[in-house]
Amino acid sequence: MQITRGWPRSFEDFSRPLRLALPALMLGGCLTGPAAAAVPPAMLPAVNPEKSLNGWMMAATVMMERGDVSAANLALSHALPLAPHNLRLQHDALRYAAMAGKQAEAVRLANALPDHDVGSDIGTLILAQDAFARQDWAEMRRILTRSPHHGPLVAIAAPTLMAWSLAAEGHVDKALNLLGEAAAQPATRRLYLLHAAMIAESLPTPQLAGQLYHRTGNASGDPLTLQILYAQLYGSWLERHGRHKDADDTVAALGVTSPLASLVIGPIQHSLPHLKSPSPALGGAVLNLQIALMITDVIQQDGIPRDPAIIALQQAIFLDPGLTIARIFLADTFREANQISSGLAELDGIPPSDPLAALAAQERINLALRSGDLEQEADALHRALALRPDNPEFLIQLAEVEDQRGNHTQAIDLYTRALKASPPRKEILWPILLGRAMAAEESGNWSMVQDDMKHALQLAPDQPEVLNFVGYANIEHDADQAQALAMLKKAVDLQPTDASIQDSYAWALLKYRADIKTALPILVQAAEHAPGDAEIGYHLGVAYWYLGRHTEAQDQWNQSLDDSPQPQDRALLVQALQKGGPHLAAFEQKQ
Repeated sequence: MQITRGWPRSFEDFSRPLRLALPALMLGGCLTGPAAAAVPPAMLPAVNPEKSLNGWMMAATVMMERGDVSAANLALSHALPLAPHNLRLQHDALRYAAMAGKQAEAVRLANALPDHDVGSDIGTLILAQDAFARQDWAEMRRILTRSPHHGPLVAIAAPTLMAWSLAAEGHVDKALNLLGEAAAQPATRRLYLLHAAMIAESLPTPQLAGQLYHRTGNASGDPLTLQILYAQLYGSWLERHGRHKDADDTVAALGVTSPLASLVIGPIQHSLPHLKSPSPALGGAVLNLQIALMITDVIQQDGIPRDPAIIALQQAIFLDPGLTIARIFLADTFREANQISSGLAELDGIPPSDPLAALAAQERINLALRSGDLEQEADALHRALALRPDNPEFLIQLAEVEDQRGNHTQAIDLYTRALKASPPRKEILWPILLGRAMAAEESGNWSMVQDDMKHALQLAPDQPEVLNFVGYANIEHDADQAQALAMLKKAVDLQPTDASIQDSYAWALLKYRADIKTALPILVQAAEHAPGDAEIGYHLGVAYWYLGRHTEAQDQWNQSLDDSPQPQDRALLVQALQKGGPHLAAFEQKQ
């Protein structure tokens, strides 16, 4: 029972200004596009990289393909001195430094861009925000106004950065007027309204801030990232003004649109009294998070690289390291870019005491799942359970992983804990019972298998997955075979294109009835639906063997040995090849 595979899309209000402009940010020499994907990972510079521009650039490409942003940034830092006037390489080096979170290096590279390149969108944004972080408002304004032509990132960011600088200097009315003018554009209205609400908190009366927060609101189509951000900001404002119930209700509303929110609703509610009024640093960080959401929306629709979103999120963390939702979103963005190690490293900065720690734990699980490393998955799930020992989803996921690792007894214990921790609803309980039965089958505990199968059938008598497992298990154990065959026939009628169910039914026909005529076409179809399934391949080979097509059977079994079979399937394949075929009682009795 997996939970998420990606964050929801960001809201449409933010996407339009970037849709046509973003391709310009990709900079013709981008090393993370299709050309990079064509470079085999095994290729390494053939000459001394100290003297080879191509060698260092290739190293950067390989490191990005392997998900190591910092190593790619290091490689480009060696390449740049070999071609110091190559503007495209300068842009690449700046982008990689910013993606790696190397703020000082990114600022140095942005300052090194030639005068005629002052319109560089990423460079201008980094320089402006570096001055913003130092509260050097005059320098920030000089950077933002030195060119009349802004790229899309600076065009969106400039009004907010200017407004926060005005508010910091005591000109709150001017700041709100500036944001009010910017909010006249429908596409970015809610972005600027949120910052106006944050800035209005500094006014002596609370009415305007409350009105602006209310106008900003949370929309049903907003991604969870944005909903959490808004709930924290508005909830803490309500709490500071004595509206405790309204604050709790604002956070509780998160659970309406996302099951993931249940991980953080309580901790966020408990943290509200401790959250401080918004500062310019938080305002700048929120701006970058909003920009990253806008970029992600365009990425999902147009398939462009994620570099600008990663840079915006690194800038958010630079401005306010405590904005945890930005760290989680950055880790998720790294995951989508297959930069697993970078994503995991980002989550290491979130302490267990953080209100969003459980959400970060789920993201760590998502990253580990993407890695395909069972040990990494187990580690992520153990970390999650240290935070939430009775979370059924975490228990079930760890049980699945331990079962795959061969730790069947441990998997059974975890499934048992999940059963106790889950609400008593049949649609929740039967998959857990089925999982425990599978683990018990692997461990040889046939008594537990029978008990769990019986209970699962009572809860879900028409579920194809239940019918398939119960029927196949009984056929394999020579128990209630006639009833098992009927169950499998019902399962295949309910789900006729499922390769696993097709295979189970066909195998029952072979093992129980020796009915090759009916079984063979079903097995052929199952093998077409799942060509790399070693178990299906073994069964198809058995059918060929009893038809007298021994060469085809042996070819099929040899092919299945190359398809990473489970240990029990490997044993059957080797036995069939070495001991003159299979030995099914139904066929031998016929003879």
